[in-house]
Amino acid sequence: MANIKGANAWHLLCVGPLVDTQRGLVSLDIIHERPSQRLHYRVRAPMRVTLGEQTVDAVDWGLGGCRVSGLSGAHPTVGSSHTLFCTLPFQGFNITLKAEAEVVRQNEDTNELAFRFTELGERETSLMQHFVEDLVRGKMTDVADTIVRIDTPVTPVPVKPDPNPVTDIPVRRWPIKQILMTCFYFALGALVFSYVGVYAFATLFRLEVQSAVISAQRVEISAPVTGTLVDLPKRAGMTLSAGGILAVMTDTGHDTSLMRARSDLAETTAQLAETSVLFHEEQKRAKGYELVARNNVRQAESQLEGLELARDNALLKLERVKGLAEKGLVRADDVEAAELDVKSVVSDLERKKIHIKELKELIQGGDSIRLFTGNAFAGRLAEMDARVARLTALKSHYEIQVEELANRDTRQLVFAPFDGRVVETEAAPGNSLKQGDALMVFEETGAEKVTAFLTQEEAAQVRIGSLAQLYLPAEARWIEAKVTVIDRTAGFVDEVTETHRFRAPDARSAKVTLVATSDRLPASGAPVTVYFKRFRSNLVLRTAQQMLEAF
Repeated sequence: MANIKGANAWHLLCVGPLVDTQRGLVSLDIIHERPSQRLHYRVRAPMRVTLGEQTVDAVDWGLGGCRVSGLSGAHPTVGSSHTLFCTLPFQGFNITLKAEAEVVRQNEDTNELAFRFTELGERETSLMQHFVEDLVRGKMTDVADTIVRIDTPVTPVPVKPDPNPVTDIPVRRWPIKQILMTCFYFALGALVFSYVGVYAFATLFRLEVQSAVISAQRVEISAPVTGTLVDLPKRAGMTLSAGGILAVMTDTGHDTSLMRARSDLAETTAQLAETSVLFHEEQKRAKGYELVARNNVRQAESQLEGLELARDNALLKLERVKGLAEKGLVRADDVEAAELDVKSVVSDLERKKIHIKELKELIQGGDSIRLFTGNAFAGRLAEMDARVARLTALKSHYEIQVEELANRDTRQLVFAPFDGRVVETEAAPGNSLKQGDALMVFEETGAEKVTAFLTQEEAAQVRIGSLAQLYLPAEARWIEAKVTVIDRTAGFVDEVTETHRFRAPDARSAKVTLVATSDRLPASGAPVTVYFKRFRSNLVLRTAQQMLEAF
């Protein structure tokens, strides 16, 4: 027996010699067998094999079968048949083939299984043969050729619908889709044009400012006395009415003030006692001064009579001398000497009269009598009396002060100056504070305002008294407000040097204050978007705005 193998894997099997006795020839029996699966090429091109719910990579494959690895769980037994889905990647998409296969070998050490294709369709065989012989060998082929091999012939389906009765399907229909699309584009166009119109109106005649905030008056409450902070009934964020208690303090300087007042009272009392004694002594001296003064008056009056007699004698002597001078018995010098004596005596008489008058006036002064010693007046009765009165009044004042301090409560209450809320506390109960130290920051409520910061160009387009719309993003509501103050130089003042300085034109250096007219504003610090009514200086825009307002 001999086997003959050709290129087409045809096998000739010689069963036995047959001798033709007539012709002398030997005949052979030829058997046609299927080609051996091992004669096909085995390639390592990428291919994914799905067995049941598991998908693994093929180690190698060919037209006869494939070898896979990486299966988990129990392996199929040798000789069992399975359905495999083989996936070949090509030009970014996957080509899946279905094949019936039989397990011919398994290797538990390498976790590999070998399958032999038992049933492979014509399409699957053609595709796999195309990949093995053309693509894997490097033969150039186009995608169209491969797609033709992938496509499976199907029965053509007519695209023209079968004619139906007119009663079932109307021959002419309403263009519903066209109508719907027309309405949609019409509504969309109206919406877009409306938005553009509103935006243009808002840009030309409205001014939007987002740099605005709610503000209110804030004051710093300080300690009225030096002491210890006992209690803070109101914490940060709490509100109270005017006159409410903000803080309770203990006046630690009360005892010191009381001791100082008592010391001043004792010192004043001692000075008053001493001055009273001196006053009584001065009163006694005043009585002695009065006796001396009256004695001086009497002595002066007695001297006055002698001076009057001397004046009369001097006048008689002057007459005699003048008579003798006329007779030539005396010289002219004697006459002049007599006249001089008369003037001297008259002068002494006048001085004495004035002295007597002064003494009588001093006597008539009563308690204010003082003795003139010739160089100065002796006696301080009036001065001592005034000092006694001053010390008496001062003593009464210190007595009242000591009584008040003794009866005063050492607690010191701090009251709210107006309706408001506590923004921040600067001290805690138990802290020792000096007079003037900060206790808390108190903010007035009910009088909130809106402060908007604008550029210089925007500030020139706003008017005092004009209405504006406020939008509160935190509360999602609108409020109407009125412009009350426009200060375009607020940002030009340096807070340190208190002098004006330059700011860039686009800087928001102008400040505008608004007051709500329709509703109450929220607490300070809330953001606000302000929509001002824009007043342009352009004549055309101004005229257009007036025309729109007229309508």
